[in-house]
Amino acid sequence: MEFLIKELDKNYDLIDCKVKKDKIILTIQSTLVELECPYCRHKTNRVHSYYTREIQDIPLHDKQTVLIVNGRKMFCQNPECNHTTFSEQHVFAGKNGRKTKRLEDKILKTSSELSSVGASKLLRENRITVSKSTICEMLKKNAINCG
Repeated sequence: MEFLIKELDKNYDLIDCKVKKDKIILTIQSTLVELECPYCRHKTNRVHSYYTREIQDIPLHDKQTVLIVNGRKMFCQNPECNHTTFSEQHVFAGKNGRKTKRLEDKILKTSSELSSVGASKLLRENRITVSKSTICEMLKKNAINCG
């Protein structure tokens, strides 16, 4: 399973893996010691707090795959920065995203061929949890990328 995590981002390690009846739960965390403030680009290794985030990924072996991401909130140590803290960014998911980018791509590809209701039903059968309204929002957001 480690290789699946490295495909998402080489700077993450697999911490734990649990297989349940209909779900695979992978706990991951970044191996980076220093993070860059997204506002001023100053690097810091000073941790403010820790948090977990649940992100849905592409299904494996006909099971829904969920990533539990151990993240950090960091102190920005640049006195000229307007932000004292910032949250760790996970490049494989958008800011506050609940799905990986590779899962979003799969949803968009499926949805471009079907109605949102049909796509939602087909994706659900393939262990991807997404509502028709979420599909519509994703299609609107990504309309600029359509031909």
